[in-house]
Amino acid sequence: MVSAGHEPQGTSEAGSGIRATRPFDGAAFEAAVRALLAACGVDDTKHMGQTPERVRALWAERMLDGYGQDAATALGEGFADPRTDVVVVRGIAVHGVCPHHLLPFRGKAHVAYLPGGRLHGFGRIVRLVDALAHRFTYQEWLTRDVADALCTVGMAQGAAVVVETEQLCLSLGEQGRSDERVVTQAFAGVFRDDAVRRAEIQRLVLPGSDPDRTAR
Repeated sequence: MVSAGHEPQGTSEAGSGIRATRPFDGAAFEAAVRALLAACGVDDTKHMGQTPERVRALWAERMLDGYGQDAATALGEGFADPRTDVVVVRGIAVHGVCPHHLLPFRGKAHVAYLPGGRLHGFGRIVRLVDALAHRFTYQEWLTRDVADALCTVGMAQGAAVVVETEQLCLSLGEQGRSDERVVTQAFAGVFRDDAVRRAEIQRLVLPGSDPDRTAR
């Protein structure tokens, strides 16, 4: 059996989605899944006897494991470097959990930053996205949290983040809608304050986007 859960991070960190105020309780989670199945009128031990354990493991290890991390640890310190060339990591697989319906959203994140004296490994940027996404959060919050973290924790001069996802709460909504994609973007540092730089980075991060759109 996997660990019962993760210790919640402190509440002083900016952003980071809906805050956890206590550790993930694996036993209580499994009991809640059993109660959910009973409320649905299902009592099939042959096919669903292990379902509570499987669901608990999935949520603890993949859906909400971001609560066991923080932005600084995920991104790391990087290393000193004087270069000021833009770094872009496109197509990062991303998923989170909508706080309203407890349904996941999934898609791609495109992240760019202008170094401010430190470079960060590409894998570390992916970890940063995971740490901030694997929580109860809104896509809008996640997009802003990643951009701000790159500037505050990663010491970047500027950051730009575009996230495009399918939101299951929308796809499973009224009249069987299923093709919508939600796109959010956030800019921090020089990309937020300088319209020319913002337009340039927008074209680089997400080709085909409208560079004249107002920054969030």
